[in-house]
Amino acid sequence: MDEDHPRHDGTFEELQEIVRKIGYKIIDITCEPTFVGSPRMRTGSAYNIEISKGKYITFFTNTKIVYCHGAKTVKKKLEKELAKYRVAKYTGKSRPSSLPNTSNVSPSVSPKVFIVHGHDHTALEQLELILRRLNLEPYILQNTSGNGSTIIEALEKEINTQKSSIKFGIVLLTPDDMGYAKSDGETAAKPRARQNVILEMGMLMSALSRKNVAILKKQDIEVPSDISGIKYIGFNKHVKEAIPELCQHLQASGFNIDPKAIAYAFS
Repeated sequence: MDEDHPRHDGTFEELQEIVRKIGYKIIDITCEPTFVGSPRMRTGSAYNIEISKGKYITFFTNTKIVYCHGAKTVKKKLEKELAKYRVAKYTGKSRPSSLPNTSNVSPSVSPKVFIVHGHDHTALEQLELILRRLNLEPYILQNTSGNGSTIIEALEKEINTQKSSIKFGIVLLTPDDMGYAKSDGETAAKPRARQNVILEMGMLMSALSRKNVAILKKQDIEVPSDISGIKYIGFNKHVKEAIPELCQHLQASGFNIDPKAIAYAFS
């Protein structure tokens, strides 16, 4: 445990259940990226759970530290319950027996969703929060303790293995670069996704199959012509615009998405 603040080694979804268990209603959840160094590199996310006016809890995905703002009683209750969680986890139970399994996913489908993305951190933050509100767990390589793993290593470790078994992925194509054919000249330049994202998209589709990968495309960006048969889910300003089609795709892949969670994702 941190000297001044409690630590939570579980998932954000489990932290939400712990907050509810100690008697607090979650009013709202917001998410913002955390950065370090120069040039600034994203190291994780900070989730803010509002429980009443002026009282909220912040969870940092990179350090696993939990900050309680606005009330000492909240911190005391949370520290006590987090201690119970750690005891349960490290004595062989994956979660305390008092916490219900709230995942809206069938037992055969992992709630984790593998995300491939470019440099648009705002769109990534929007997608991450939407998935959380759908009771799904986004797997973002830079947010995990991947020990410097490449995406190839992460795919091998996290997808279709006996223990982890991620079954669904989302590719976030955003206009991070400009590209054109040499024969056409610079005047023909069009916005396109990072080339490593296109490569990783192919790897993800190969690992999970086309039907288990959703491709979100921001605005009118150039896409590879040799995969023109792939269906893209478009959005212009906010990833929320893609929620209806994304949820249909998730449901077709075996996820049982609660209508209330979908409404919450739109909020």
